[in-house]
Amino acid sequence: MGAPDDPGTARARKLAAKRANERIRLLAGFLNALAIAVVGAGFIVPVIGQPDRLLSPNLAWLVLGSILHLVAQGVFAFLRSED
Repeated sequence: MGAPDDPGTARARKLAAKRANERIRLLAGFLNALAIAVVGAGFIVPVIGQPDRLLSPNLAWLVLGSILHLVAQGVFAFLRSED
């Protein structure tokens, strides 16, 4: 029988899956926080400052933030089973 940290043991596979999943969750959280910052800095703040310029380049920042949020949601597809 292998050592507890052997790559072939069930315990090692679970630990590796947990580590990978935590990294994936951290990446998704980072991308989502980045999306919030992009929308806040590139869309919300300028719209509050100059409400008459709603459909200027500010809209591109809103779209970019939405894309980053969707990518963050898509990252969760890479989660591995921890069983």
